[in-house]
Amino acid sequence: MKNNESPPVDSPQYALTLFITGATPRSVKAVENVQAFCGRELEGRYELEIVDLYTNPDRAQPANVIVAPTLIRHAPKPVKLLVGDMSDTQRLQSTIVV
Repeated sequence: MKNNESPPVDSPQYALTLFITGATPRSVKAVENVQAFCGRELEGRYELEIVDLYTNPDRAQPANVIVAPTLIRHAPKPVKLLVGDMSDTQRLQSTIVV
């Protein structure tokens, strides 16, 4: 979306959380891959929260995260999870996009 454009009314809004572990190579790659995918496929229709489990370890248990990187799609329902460096765009597509 550019300037004051808004997404079409019938487009789903996506709420995502990416859990990472510091600046490890897998975490850095996961952040880059998710940001690129969302910018390309969900432009203007997503909120991405990045949680570093080294600085916020208390966030792992309520989200049932036991490995990182983990991406959680909170909305639209149902909740979906994807584990790994997020380099497989087919898996990202099938996990995130409704």
